[in-house]
Amino acid sequence: MSATPAKNLEPLAPSIGQWRSSGTVLDDEGHVTVEVSGTDGYDLLPGGHWIAHEVDVHMGDQRTLVHELIGGVHPAGGWQMHAFDEADTPGVMRRSQEEPDLPLLHGDGVRSWFRIRAGEDRMTTLWEREVEGSWLPWMDVRFERL
Repeated sequence: MSATPAKNLEPLAPSIGQWRSSGTVLDDEGHVTVEVSGTDGYDLLPGGHWIAHEVDVHMGDQRTLVHELIGGVHPAGGWQMHAFDEADTPGVMRRSQEEPDLPLLHGDGVRSWFRIRAGEDRMTTLWEREVEGSWLPWMDVRFERL
């Protein structure tokens, strides 16, 4: 495994590592519907051009496992994201760096703002989903480095 990310992945380096995940899923009115808890791991792949993101969380009593690859160059700028779960086709998103320490994940009808806090030992993210042309809060998740 490469010890350092390739030049184009350097902005994502603070997320590399293992994280304890916790948070909530919200309904259209912003009320909590279920709690989220589990782990997320971000590992640099050989060559340093891609990051493997492993998700193992419970949303309420439902377990969610996802393997995601982040890296390369997205045609619209930023990085490609390909998520693999129990669906028969991968989820495709784009991760961009909107400003220092503020990555934005863009997908079909969803987006998420990541913030790294407390000396790179904490991250937060607010997922939003598009409903009838408006962005509504969907998931509020916190990460603590393990």
